Amino acid sequence: MAALKDRYANALLEISDENGSLERDLEQAIILLDTLKGDEVKGFIEHPHVPNAAKQQFFNDAFSEWISEHLMNFLYLAVRKNRESYLVPVLTEFIALAKRRLGRIEAKLVSAKPLTEAQIESVRRVLVEKTKMQVELEASVDPDVIGGFYVLVDGQIFDRTVRSELNLMREHLKRGGCAW
Repeated sequence: MAALKDRYANALLEISDENGSLERDLEQAIILLDTLKGDEVKGFIEHPHVPNAAKQQFFNDAFSEWISEHLMNFLYLAVRKNRESYLVPVLTEFIALAKRRLGRIEAKLVSAKPLTEAQIESVRRVLVEKTKMQVELEASVDPDVIGGFYVLVDGQIFDRTVRSELNLMREHLKRGGCAW
């Protein structure tokens, strides 16, 4: 599935680049993805007993007035090839690729307690400096975090929680060093 998902997402990205419509297609794909993730819509689209014509008519009625021709063609192709279950993963991958191409990256900041806007902005500035990209930072609170925070960005974790600092101290002491 991963190879096919990547192939479709890369094809959409290439077409958007060729058409000079990447920014617009990204916005459309985000809205499209939100719609297709809905339980009722997803159930209808992926149901094996719903005729392809009904699925294509749904896409036409719901989306044809506001999304690009190549995104519509992708929806029709997925139905024709019985790959409706690929719609959400492909769009998710396309969105990530498009954002990266446009110099944007998503990051998630998880802390033990709510952070102030100034603290969140401080983390965002550091990430912008490190990644050389615009950073869309989503902050959340996890009561399981003892103290501090961690950041998930581009498949990496930057961990500044109390738990990780204690683990580092323990490992250092095991090797015979003094942590102070």
